[in-house]
Formats: sequence, C-alpha cells, structure tokens
Amino acid sequence: MGSRLTIDVWADVLCPWCYLGEQRLGVAIGKSPHAADIDLRIHTFELDPTAPTTGTPLLEMLAKKLGVPTAKAREIEEGMVRLATAEGLPYEMDRLFANTFDMLRLVQLGNAYGLGWDYLRAMQAEMFGGNAGIYQHPTLVRLGEELGLPGAEIRDVLATDRYADEVRADHNAAIRLGARGVPFTVLGNRLGIPGAVSTVQYAAAIDQAWEQTNATR
Repeated sequence: MGSRLTIDVWADVLCPWCYLGEQRLGVAIGKSPHAADIDLRIHTFELDPTAPTTGTPLLEMLAKKLGVPTAKAREIEEGMVRLATAEGLPYEMDRLFANTFDMLRLVQLGNAYGLGWDYLRAMQAEMFGGNAGIYQHPTLVRLGEELGLPGAEIRDVLATDRYADEVRADHNAAIRLGARGVPFTVLGNRLGIPGAVSTVQYAAAIDQAWEQTNATR
C-alpha cells in the first residue's frame, strides 16, 4: 500500500475561481484511483480585508475596482456564468459582495469537526446561487447545522473573535509558500498550483504528486 496523499487548498468564500477550482479538484479526486487515500484540507485566505461588512452589489463593486462601466463588469461576470454552468454550478451575477472574515472563522470551526471543506462549499453554493442572506448569521447557522455542527458553537464563534488567529495564520502560511491569491493548491507538500486549472490538469497533478510521495518508499 502507498502513502496517503495530502492536498491543501487555500480559498475565500467569495472567490469565483475558488468556487470553480474546488469543483474541478473534487471531480478529479473522485475519479482518481487513489481517492480513498487522499486527505483534502481546506485553509482560509481573506482576499479583501477592506471589504464592507454590509452588502454591496457585486457588479457595482467590480466596475469600481476595475475602473470600467457596469456593462463591462456584467460582461466579465457573464463569462464566469458560462464557466460555472459548464461545471454544473449555479452562478448568479446580481449577488452581494461583503466581508467574509466571519465566514472564514466558521470554516476554521468546521475544520475542528472535519467539516471545513463542506461548510465552505455550502456557503459558496448559497452565495453564488444568489442568496442575499448569505452574510447574515441565521443563514450561516442554518448551513452549519445542516452539516451537523452545533448551532450553539456556531453562534458563539459569531459572537466572539474565536478562530481569528487561525484565519490570519492560514493567510500568512500561504504567503510564505508564494501564494499571491487564491485558489492556491499544494499536493503532497511539494507540488503547488496557483489559480484554478482544468479537471484534467488537477487529475494529472494528483497522479504526479502520488508518484512523488511514494517514490521513496
């Protein structure tokens, strides 16, 4: 039997490329002959610490950030819609943009229960599906409880600064590894993939990392 392969992924809830990349990686893992021997670990990476705590229309924010008309921002997002649709994912352009620090702290809580990846994906499904309430505590509590997390503990995290240090530590670890954005994926502690790649490329990387991990056995 070979060694287990660890795949570490850094992501932010609001990152559309993370949303796509995670889906592709998940498919690649599921199709891998080594799927049962792969440990997938999710790490948090806050893309925009200055994002407002109250929701702002995404297209309005994107147009301002890129210095383009709103029509151009919509055109850019339409391209993301096509990519998401090809992956079988919902993707609503007219969604809200806001700070995700609380969400990332909850992903860390999820990690403590072995559910960080699932919690992140559940948040993204609601966000990119267009749920305007995704940033609100009742929605975050509901999503966690549906995964089996204790509602009281979710509420406690949201009412305090628990896991703030873990979010910052994850971010700093990614920077030390050379990440300048997300998604950022590291396979077998040696093979890094910046950005989202195709399912085929993720599958090839898994095979390569598996061979490297077991080469010295």
